[in-house]
Formats: sequence, structure tokens, C-alpha cells
Amino acid sequence: MEPTTITVSSVGQITLPRNIRKLLGIEKGSKLDIKVSKDNKSVTLTRQKTLDEVMAELDEIDRKYPSPAPDPRSKHMTVGEMALEGIKDIEGDTWV
Repeated sequence: MEPTTITVSSVGQITLPRNIRKLLGIEKGSKLDIKVSKDNKSVTLTRQKTLDEVMAELDEIDRKYPSPAPDPRSKHMTVGEMALEGIKDIEGDTWV
């Protein structure tokens, strides 16, 4: 892509041309990260991922690395049952 010249407004704002916004998937409300080069002569703008994009990546990881099936011998308990089990464990202690 050929370099594009944009102008900084009197209040320091820039407008990204429509073709660049479309190319990068930048829409109203998009968040951009800005990084200044070490020599302070250039900046890099990077569009932050949307929540939908992050969730899609996590779904892909889940498909690629699925969780192991639960052990059928294990006992499944509700939170209330776990609490009752915990109480049974400490009933004999003197501080109860």
C-alpha cells in the first residue's frame, strides 16, 4: 500500500482515511494501541481485538486442545454438598 498523508488538526486529532479503517477493521468505538518508535520518529497503530474476536480465539483453542473427559468414577457434588462435607471434616475440632 502506498503511503497516505493525513493532517493533524488544531486540537491534535487525525482522521484515518476510510479505506485504511476498512482494511484494518476499525469502526466507531474501536480501540487502538499506539507505539512510538525508539527514535521518536514514527508511530505504529494497532487495533485492539474485540471481545468477539478474543472469544473466537478461545473457542479455537478449545477445539484444538479439548479438555479431558471427566473421570466417571468421580463424585459430582453441588456447592452445598461440598460445604456440608467440609463441615463434617471439622465437626470434631474443639473450635467448632
